[in-house]
Amino acid sequence: MANEPLLESDSGAQGDAPAEKDPGTKDDRIRERAYQIWVDEGRPDGRELDHWLRAKWELEGERAR
Repeated sequence: MANEPLLESDSGAQGDAPAEKDPGTKDDRIRERAYQIWVDEGRPDGRELDHWLRAKWELEGERAR
């Protein structure tokens, strides 16, 4: 037990909610786009990585313009 990493819940700040990410972070935008791709494709199982990579590729392409 002494070698286990300290978890946020073990920090002594009981009852405090973890800090939320900024809503505009890169991963959040990718996640939202990947979700939309998933919905548009009929919510298929097992395509999470495909959707994530496609969303990342699309959003990086928008930044390059």
